[in-house]
Amino acid sequence: MDLKALAQTVLERQPFNRLLGMELLEAQPGSVAFRLPLKEAFYQHLGAVHGGVVATLLDNALTYAAGSLLGPGVLTVEFKVNFLKPGKGEALLARGYAVSQGKRLAVARSEVYALEGGAETLVALGQGTILRISG
Repeated sequence: MDLKALAQTVLERQPFNRLLGMELLEAQPGSVAFRLPLKEAFYQHLGAVHGGVVATLLDNALTYAAGSLLGPGVLTVEFKVNFLKPGKGEALLARGYAVSQGKRLAVARSEVYALEGGAETLVALGQGTILRISG
């Protein structure tokens, strides 16, 4: 099975992710990476990327990393976010990693970095529980 092709198909079937312009960079068993080019519409009034955009990236990275082990029919049942620094720059990079997997549940963690001038700045951390609902 081509995991990256499957993840790309799932991504393309999600209207919200298409609206944002999220790009899948890699998908391997237990890990995933996304890139989101930044647009003016993603910023809040203080000049940083809105927390909802960052949280969406964290959630997707968690879910896709866990889904690479549990199967494509998964949902996030809970997740926690730690915002560390303001997100600014050309793009955001999200990386997700499965930490523990059972038959129906997996725990995953994720990181979001701001990309600017070739540098990566850690913006947020996430951890969540993912549930297999089908497949």
